Amino acid sequence: MLTVKIGNVEISPLLDTNLLMNPKVFLPAHADEFLAEFGEGADSRGLLPMSVTTFLIRSAGKNILVDTGLGNRRRPGFPMGRLDGHMAEAGISPSEIDIVIHTHLHIDHVGWNTYEDANGDTQFFFPNAKHHIQQVEWNHWMTSAHLKANPHLVECVTPLAGSGRVVFQSGEAALDEHVTFVPTPGHTPGHTAVGISSNGERAIIVGDASHHFAQLNHPDWSPSFDSDPVLSAQTRDKLFEDAASDGRTWFAGHWPSPGIGQIVKVDGKRIFRGI
Repeated sequence: MLTVKIGNVEISPLLDTNLLMNPKVFLPAHADEFLAEFGEGADSRGLLPMSVTTFLIRSAGKNILVDTGLGNRRRPGFPMGRLDGHMAEAGISPSEIDIVIHTHLHIDHVGWNTYEDANGDTQFFFPNAKHHIQQVEWNHWMTSAHLKANPHLVECVTPLAGSGRVVFQSGEAALDEHVTFVPTPGHTPGHTAVGISSNGERAIIVGDASHHFAQLNHPDWSPSFDSDPVLSAQTRDKLFEDAASDGRTWFAGHWPSPGIGQIVKVDGKRIFRGI
């Protein structure tokens, strides 16, 4: 298992699944530009690879999982996740996860919260974990209209309500001496990144603040799934600038796996140097 050390903190990518992205659906306003500049990696259908990667943080004696992928339910348009198998390969069991951080509550970030047992009953996949969710994010999605339109919320998020497993966060707050919630609104109203700082070293797990390295020099290329495209572009640009200025390690769960490296500036352009 690949592990990156940030001071005394260890971070490991755990791939849930790979995806194929259709730029005409994902970036409809900029699809032609995107394909002209970055289309060399596309297949014969014009689809480009993306990943759904979660991140395991070992900090202050705790096992922290950032996001839970797509899960093992069959959903139209999505593959089934394989996080369970990849956790087993990495030698960590769901019962060993102490904390789950949700950057937001989209379908590919909450899927392994629950599963159905042989009797069809809903069970918690991480039986000993507390799920940390921004209060703004929870309030946005837990409405009758959103629940009706998003079955994954009913299956994977609402069972947490009243279970004693949810810890609500507000804005920028420390989880422990190394891990901090970094508000990054735009993709969703309560979207949060996760900052890590230890022994003078820094890292950022960006969630869906950025989906593709093409955005490094085109931060205004906001996906169709961004709730506030203008705000998401501003948020994204600031994250890129901060990472380029101080050398913090970049972890991006939708960039081609493992999505880890540094952002640097060369001749005035931002480029990504993966590990």
